[in-house]
Amino acid sequence: MTLKTSALIIGGGPAGSTAARFLSEAGVDTLLAERDFSYVKPCGGCIPSGGFNEFGLPEALIKKKIGRIVIVAPSGKRLEINLRGGHLYITERGSFDSALRTLAGQKGASLIECEFTGVEKRNGSFVSRLIRKADGAIITVHSDYLLAADGISFITGKCLNMKRPSHLYTISANIPRFEGDACEFWFGNKHASNFYSWIFPSEGRASIGTGGSAPGELRPLFDNFIKRRFGNNRGPFAGNRDICHPRIFPVPSWRGSPYSDGNALFLGDAAGMVMPTTYEGIYYAMKSGQLAADAIIDGRPDYYRALLEDKFRYRFILMKLFRKLCFRNDLSIEKWVGIHGNPEIQEIAMSLWLRKQADSRGLFEYLRAFTGGHLF
Repeated sequence: MTLKTSALIIGGGPAGSTAARFLSEAGVDTLLAERDFSYVKPCGGCIPSGGFNEFGLPEALIKKKIGRIVIVAPSGKRLEINLRGGHLYITERGSFDSALRTLAGQKGASLIECEFTGVEKRNGSFVSRLIRKADGAIITVHSDYLLAADGISFITGKCLNMKRPSHLYTISANIPRFEGDACEFWFGNKHASNFYSWIFPSEGRASIGTGGSAPGELRPLFDNFIKRRFGNNRGPFAGNRDICHPRIFPVPSWRGSPYSDGNALFLGDAAGMVMPTTYEGIYYAMKSGQLAADAIIDGRPDYYRALLEDKFRYRFILMKLFRKLCFRNDLSIEKWVGIHGNPEIQEIAMSLWLRKQADSRGLFEYLRAFTGGHLF
């Protein structure tokens, strides 16, 4: 079978589905290829309300609205912060991703469940090979544009001889019986290496996890966090299968990865679009999809890189520097947690992370508060 389309998108997560939605809405013939419509990515599913509302997503996707966060320093010092001007929305990634694909289909995108196996460039266009999941049929797709939204696996990028984004790792599981109304962020190198540990409550359950630099260190870190949070006997969760069988997954570590190669555009995790320090990815994946669509609709695919850099490069560079400064040891983490006791710093943080305001002065003041004004 041979198909022709203007834009072929590989990957049906938030980045690919958002690109498909905006392209189709503008009348661009779009085909979205997703390997497995039933796949659920290991993810806490947390999205700041500012980002959620920016894309006009239906409230039915929100499993829980969070109005309070708890930050715990390595020493055990706790900060409880009521969120102002927004919420954290907890979603379930399986239904969330499916809903985004449905929105794209409603705008006119064609959706197909198949595996991408390779691509060639021919006369300025792309010839991609897909294998349909339903019957194993081989499909050849000719497209003017190729949008790689296939995550950290980076299969499309490898076929185009692009360099895979750097990455860290997370380990996470579900707690099936958990009642809480705050997102918890726990810091300390004994259970989170260059990362943080978290609990994100949902409807009578929660996502629990931590992160690190290498897969081999994750299970000990995860166990250390459970012991710290729930005690040595794991409290009511002792022996629970979901906690005892967590999933490990790589997370991109942004280092200015290439965003495009001619008419091949890289989105979301495939472009390393995860915010340093917070490792938030869903919003930035959707935003990269929107900006890629904007560039194609404008007939200037090369403009995609400029759009991304104008929107995020300065912010990502500063946050990468900030992560290097504040996560290097428990003492610096303690200082980082401490500055958030200041209401003015809380307001800056909420404008940046919660409301998605891109005021560079906020970033500057955030760094100045941590360094005591000596960095600049």
